[in-house]
Amino acid sequence: MKLIQHDITCYLYILFIISAIVKTFSQDLPNVQEKPVHLPETKFNFNEYSEYPDNTDRNLGSLASQWNQILSVNRNLQAQNVNSINNENLSESLETLDPNIVWDSKWGSNLKLGQISAVSLDPNGNIALFHRGRRTWDQDTFNNENKFDPNKGPIKENTIFLMDKTGKELLQWGKNMFYLPHGLTIDFNGNYWITDVALHQVLKFDANDIEAHWNDLKREQYDRKLIEIDNYDRNALFKHSIIKPSLILGEAFEPGNDETRFCKPTAVAVQLNGDFFVSDGYCNSRIIKFNKKGERILPWGRHWGVREFVYQQPPPHNAFFVPHALALANDLDYIFVADRENGRVSCFFASNGTFHKEYKHPSIGTKIYSVAYAQEQIYLINGPDLFENDQHIRGFIVDINSGNVLSQFAPTERLRRPHDIAVNNDGSEIYIVDLDTSKIYKFLQKSTSANKIENSTHTLNHHQTAPLTDINSQETSNSKTTMATLILSLVTTTVIFITLCVTTAAVIAKCQKRGCLLMMRKRMHWQAERREKMKFSNLLEKRRGKGFKFFEKRPNKRDFSKLNTEPETSDDERSENNLNMMI
Repeated sequence: MKLIQHDITCYLYILFIISAIVKTFSQDLPNVQEKPVHLPETKFNFNEYSEYPDNTDRNLGSLASQWNQILSVNRNLQAQNVNSINNENLSESLETLDPNIVWDSKWGSNLKLGQISAVSLDPNGNIALFHRGRRTWDQDTFNNENKFDPNKGPIKENTIFLMDKTGKELLQWGKNMFYLPHGLTIDFNGNYWITDVALHQVLKFDANDIEAHWNDLKREQYDRKLIEIDNYDRNALFKHSIIKPSLILGEAFEPGNDETRFCKPTAVAVQLNGDFFVSDGYCNSRIIKFNKKGERILPWGRHWGVREFVYQQPPPHNAFFVPHALALANDLDYIFVADRENGRVSCFFASNGTFHKEYKHPSIGTKIYSVAYAQEQIYLINGPDLFENDQHIRGFIVDINSGNVLSQFAPTERLRRPHDIAVNNDGSEIYIVDLDTSKIYKFLQKSTSANKIENSTHTLNHHQTAPLTDINSQETSNSKTTMATLILSLVTTTVIFITLCVTTAAVIAKCQKRGCLLMMRKRMHWQAERREKMKFSNLLEKRRGKGFKFFEKRPNKRDFSKLNTEPETSDDERSENNLNMMI
């Protein structure tokens, strides 16, 4: 009995050691597939969000102190979430421009426009500009509730300027219609989609109406007659306009965050089936998808700004700090969002808004103002940083698959605040508008399809520019940390396994030395034999065996053939004995 108790104690000890090691190992395993933390969506609060206008930083006024404290944290966070590269290679990359992308310095040099906020191409390849005339966006444009004063009236100049590829003017229109232009997108049918941050509205103008009233619009652009408009009559906003919007989303001059209102929307992107996306940018920091009728389908995103920087953690993928521009890759079902203040381009699936990839890099900087797409490449422009005086402001071309910077381009003169970028379908023509200088820059790219691989090889081999962040759920720094953790876990696993084997062998050897395992084995053998003997068939077989041996000693009385019937003879009766006697 004591031996049995000793054996049980040995096995329980072994099981205890194994369970303890497995528990420790399971706690040390890295969660490689950990999903990013998505913060809950917060609702719009007028006093919560600061204003980040398009004007120069000197107009920030009271916000300057906030920028000094917060943007330094932002820059540090972004520096922690990008690939580290050699400073010498980075300097060489910044100084090198792609020779295949040439600036046409004469094109559009004679234009006299206001702040140009947007540029877009129509289906015929014509270039449309959206500008603000004599109006500018400064710290007094909106009050603390992000409301624009309607008494300022609409812009009296034509705000939309259309010209062909040669730079020839085709049409001007849009006078007395808009209050503070921001975004302009011309879809594949030639419809104009406009965002006005003062109206807090998204407006659509049909291509058929523009074509039908083309001559009337040309005559109106030279008409100097003043028109009196009732600024408080919301139904009379486009009363005197030759063409009127076919679709209006949002309430005029009423900012908000609900199903019917926007707060300073920035851009529109339109799919081939007519569905479109709106970046509700400056206040709400969200993306909303609508069907072609203007019915809301899908919203996603939330604000990531002043309060969140206090926690000193990088923004999750569903949070934005001024989503400033949109671009669609209809062939791939991607939508790209220029997350301006976070200095990144976020890629989502256009069908359901699921996050796909993220692009950012130190050579681009901490501000990305706009993004465009063509031929599996994204074209983007960066912007100035308060803390980087020697930053290179220019355009970049990025391969969406590898995440590498393929090209960098800029005019010979300094870009100050490029606000929007547009590119044609094959990438041979690139247009950039600068908000501060009120200029448009045209670039011609040679042999885009032939140089796609060559540019990538040239960038990687000669400049050694590290690829952009190209991840599904975490930053590149997190990937490095995960790899280090994985290696450490493998080493820990090996050590634990060796320890487990040594411990098990020691326990078994100790049990063998004491004889507990041998006695257990013998006891099991005895028990098996005992159970075998107790079987009924074995007992019967033994009984039968004994019976057969008993009867084998006695003959069968009824079997007479086996009986000896001959009489016993004596010596006298034998013949040979008788013969001897006779002799």
